[in-house]
Amino acid sequence: MRSSQIKLLENLIATPSPSGFEEKIAKFIRQGLLQYLPKTRVTIDFQNNVTAVIKGSSNKKVMIDAHLDQIGFVVTNIDRKGFISLNYIGGGDKSILSARDLIILTDKGKVNAVVNRKHTHLVEDESDITINKMHEAVVDIGTRGRKKVQSAVKIGDPVIYKSFFSHLREGYYSGYGFDDKSGCFVLMEAIKEIVRSKKRPIPTLIFTFSSQEETGGGKCRPLVKKYKPDLFIEVDVTFATDWEDDGDLEREVGKCELSKGIVLYRGVGIDGECFKLLNSTARRNKIRTQWQASTGDIGYTVQYVSYQEEGIKTLIMGIPLRNMHTPVEIVNLRDLKYGIDLLTSFLLHRRIGKILER
Repeated sequence: MRSSQIKLLENLIATPSPSGFEEKIAKFIRQGLLQYLPKTRVTIDFQNNVTAVIKGSSNKKVMIDAHLDQIGFVVTNIDRKGFISLNYIGGGDKSILSARDLIILTDKGKVNAVVNRKHTHLVEDESDITINKMHEAVVDIGTRGRKKVQSAVKIGDPVIYKSFFSHLREGYYSGYGFDDKSGCFVLMEAIKEIVRSKKRPIPTLIFTFSSQEETGGGKCRPLVKKYKPDLFIEVDVTFATDWEDDGDLEREVGKCELSKGIVLYRGVGIDGECFKLLNSTARRNKIRTQWQASTGDIGYTVQYVSYQEEGIKTLIMGIPLRNMHTPVEIVNLRDLKYGIDLLTSFLLHRRIGKILER
């Protein structure tokens, strides 16, 4: 992968976007897309959904979605000593909060913070310091006293883990927010490839970078109602199972390894004909894929989309990810490249129009 692509991924990771506070990343994505599309084709609505449209030659429409928000927190209280309480925005693991670096995103700028932890020398039983409830996480910005802290931090301010982007080895990268900024990256690069190909797609392509997925996916819903797509493709992360040895995780969610290919979901809610074309496109172009099963309740936005209007065809492309919803998520660049290549080839396929006519 080119250095410019890696830099784009790094910049996406570096741009904070806790669910409900996506203004900065929405503007960043729009600015990046304006290199390839005219201003009239790239918009941001008041909910911070970014939409990019590539006109097709038919009246059929395909919506391709990745969510631009990430898990985070919100300030819920400042006590008399000046300690700050948080609650999660979206799903998160309380047990990993202890001794973490945080950043509070205030109206005046970023405020560094940490989650306190009892001195290790004084700990006799680890269970005594495990954070089981959010109010047990004591957040500290150094200064003491409610009034002093309130001069810098307010109730309702969003909070994120301190961001980082680190190259491990052989195309593996670790960071906070690959869920689902890696999906946003795949969409942005696919748009670039489609525009550069100078091929006009059969259906109109509506790329959406939707907000607040981590709090229920609600902000994608008005986009679906507005555009009424014939096919909805979700590009999101999925559970990698290649980090443990006993096979229990693989038995739970299916085999999925980093660097072995983009994941295609098959099963409940996935359109059979569209899946066949997606899979054959991958084989024809020698793009590596893996399969996981859709049981109809796997937490993706397609669960809502498939029964809207008179029924919408749906597909899911999953990016293998380790350590989901933690500040140390891991992806492999090969899988992102496989995703870009497959999405581009599929959206430009001449048979897609015929399938959407059925």
